[in-house]
Amino acid sequence: AVNAVSLGKHGVVELLFKIIGPFSKKNTSLMKVALDTLAALLKSKTNARRAVDRGYVQVLLTIYVDWHGHDSRHRYMLIRKGVLQCIKSVTNIKLGRKAFIDANGMKILYNTSQDCLAVRTLDPLVNTSSLIMRKCFPKNRLPLPTIKSAFHFQLPVIPASGPVAQLYNLPPDVDDVVDESDDNDDAETESEIETENDDDKDQHFKNDDIETDINKLKPRQELGRSIEELKMYEQFFPELSENFQELDLVSKEPKPFVPDANLSGPIVVPTASEE
Repeated sequence: AVNAVSLGKHGVVELLFKIIGPFSKKNTSLMKVALDTLAALLKSKTNARRAVDRGYVQVLLTIYVDWHGHDSRHRYMLIRKGVLQCIKSVTNIKLGRKAFIDANGMKILYNTSQDCLAVRTLDPLVNTSSLIMRKCFPKNRLPLPTIKSAFHFQLPVIPASGPVAQLYNLPPDVDDVVDESDDNDDAETESEIETENDDDKDQHFKNDDIETDINKLKPRQELGRSIEELKMYEQFFPELSENFQELDLVSKEPKPFVPDANLSGPIVVPTASEE
């Protein structure tokens, strides 16, 4: 992300838009590499905002329609997919989605996807177009006064707290439909102002799904029987009752060697035989 922002500040995004262009059978390899690089750079929100401000969303749609119309034998499917990847990266921000809708992008991708349905090899284009349209389609309010079902089924256990309990405790006249469509009518820019250094924040994020408590990762195993039931085996398992930390099992001072009286005398090898 930091490299993408740095390249964007030095005008690489504008340079790549000069390389890509309408349909041409020349330098198709260069076109493919330029589109892949541009799609990676546009994943940065700063570069995506810069592309939207310069009107490059309309340029991408125009290029895609031109390649779609001329590539009748579908030899340049990867180039067409590269253009869609650039559009997909731009529409990750709210300004990009708004520019996509204003440029009639929904109708363009819908019509081009309909033309690709008959060819199985063009399924990647249809899938990418569907993802872009689903992401940019305006969120509409549910045509319901409440999210509660007309059929009531009493739960066997209603939790004391949580979203289910809040739903059951709401008065009957309260509007409980979750409405996120208000954001689509705003003509203002994104609510939070992102600086150029915000793109590398994902490198320092905290994953809440990772458990850091060692006691939870390695729970203490409980005995299958109580201590009273295991006392009959105390002589076989002294570790259950005795505290070995209090015992001086290893002496810090070395003890002098005292020869045993039984060890005195000649050494007799049992396997040796006298002649």
